[in-house]
Amino acid sequence: TSWESSAGNTDLFVAFGGVPVKNGQIDSGGVGVHVQRTGLEKAKAAGTAFVNIGPLRSDMLDEMGAEWIAPRPNTDTAILLGIAHTLLTEDLHDPAFLDRYTEGFALFRAYLTGESDGVAKDADWAAEIAALDAETIRILARRMAQGRTMISVAWSLTRQDHGEQAFWAAITVAAMLGQIGLPG
Repeated sequence: TSWESSAGNTDLFVAFGGVPVKNGQIDSGGVGVHVQRTGLEKAKAAGTAFVNIGPLRSDMLDEMGAEWIAPRPNTDTAILLGIAHTLLTEDLHDPAFLDRYTEGFALFRAYLTGESDGVAKDADWAAEIAALDAETIRILARRMAQGRTMISVAWSLTRQDHGEQAFWAAITVAAMLGQIGLPG
């Protein structure tokens, strides 16, 4: 999603791994125009609120006034599953979007609720893994469902064990919110 689309269309920008302007934009060759700082600033000026989820507060510019959630490293997937569970059990998800645009949600629901393995992936479960307060996860899930939310996952998360799972979980949460394909 472009920064132009985010500015003015995003109520909440949730960044797993932050948005580190020091190395967050990679171009495949030649001289690239770095637009992250300007994009963040325009989104902030347009009223976007920011949440930085990661061990480093400095992975988000101070000027963004981001809420900083500092979990145990390598627990992003657990947090996202706790968010997904809250969205599901509090009826904050978009069943029509899931039915029309996704495949396999019934299997994911069985895993998320513990029907398939006996372990519900709720906010309490995630909080214990991530060393966070469960209510922090629940509140974030509710905030994400209240308006247009952009979920950002830093490339750095792929450099951990099972790093691809955070991306899969983020896409699942985005689908549950039913906002994929909308501006922002």
